[in-house]
Amino acid sequence: MKYVITLLAALLLCWAAAAQAAPADQPNGMGAMKNQPIEIEGGTSPRMTVIFAHKSHKDISCKNCHHETSGDTPYSSCREACHATPGARERDPMSMFMAFHAKGTSRSCYGCHNELAATDPAKYSSFKGCRPCHMSPQAREAAAKKK
Repeated sequence: MKYVITLLAALLLCWAAAAQAAPADQPNGMGAMKNQPIEIEGGTSPRMTVIFAHKSHKDISCKNCHHETSGDTPYSSCREACHATPGARERDPMSMFMAFHAKGTSRSCYGCHNELAATDPAKYSSFKGCRPCHMSPQAREAAAKKK
């Protein structure tokens, strides 16, 4: 009987640790992905590529940016599912450019950064122009060394 109680306690501890590790809006397996920055290609120039760190956006729900899907993958990739229209300056809402640069919505990077900068200009002073997200590979490397 003592062994059964010990086994049940160990299983309960493992279950509680796993439940605590994954927030409600973060499906299993997404934790490792969120720890690694991803590279979002933005066109032919390396300056257009953005290194996106999920870690620095940890207080924002995945649902704020990603559309939910059904099936094995709960969140779709921007380019694969919805925003596959090519063209860097397309004004089509289905283009990758507009997915990230739409001004009137908090679902886009640009729109969300503008909203935050308007609410607290001192805290979000770096949210101006293109530089916070788009930078040369040399500038990106220098910024990575500072961290």
